[in-house]
Amino acid sequence: MLQRLFWKLLPKPQRAFLLGRLSVVDRQAVNKSLSAVTTLPSAFARHQCVFIHVPKCAGSSVCSALLDGRWPGHLPYYWYQQQFPEHCARSFKFAFVRDPLERAHSAYIYLRGNPMGDRDLPAQALVSSYRDFDHFIAGWLHPENLRRQLHFAPQTDFLVDQLGQMAMDFLGRQESLQEDFRHLCERLGVNSCLPHLNVSLARRNEPVRDFCSLRTRRLVRRAYQRDYEVLGYE
Repeated sequence: MLQRLFWKLLPKPQRAFLLGRLSVVDRQAVNKSLSAVTTLPSAFARHQCVFIHVPKCAGSSVCSALLDGRWPGHLPYYWYQQQFPEHCARSFKFAFVRDPLERAHSAYIYLRGNPMGDRDLPAQALVSSYRDFDHFIAGWLHPENLRRQLHFAPQTDFLVDQLGQMAMDFLGRQESLQEDFRHLCERLGVNSCLPHLNVSLARRNEPVRDFCSLRTRRLVRRAYQRDYEVLGYE
């Protein structure tokens, strides 16, 4: 309680400066811990689960189908582990993931082509400053930049425990979304349908690798090396 009070008393520029020294995923966790009363989502308690919402991996649709439409935010698993250790120790932990190249393109298209709230306007200005996806990857998507913007943060940053180990009991995949969602419903003992939410505008039907450059594929592979290896997208 005193920590939250102290945090609130800090001038907003000082808070922004301190948070700005962290990776964007750590920033989410610290800001959530210090700015609000932490409560476990009721659907997590009801289903005895923890769902980790990785940006641009069908998370909004899963929230709508399984979590009463409530959005828990893009919080890393280690935040839940620290805040609710007993619940995490006995719960089914799951997330949905995606081929890193497809996810990067989806985030690019989403930020460039959709109305954004104030928080995402800088990211929209960033991607819009590049002429196309290949130009954006070559100019910005380097390993040292990934942890500066939430939509492009590595997927594994959200999915590990306090020691950096993969903590999920189940990883659904965007590439087999409906099948994996059915499996998840069976595991949780629920009957639900998966809606299509936050679909990126102007999305092409063909795989991204078919229209982006070889250099882009190599740069994305370098930037998301751990995601490719740990999530099995080699």
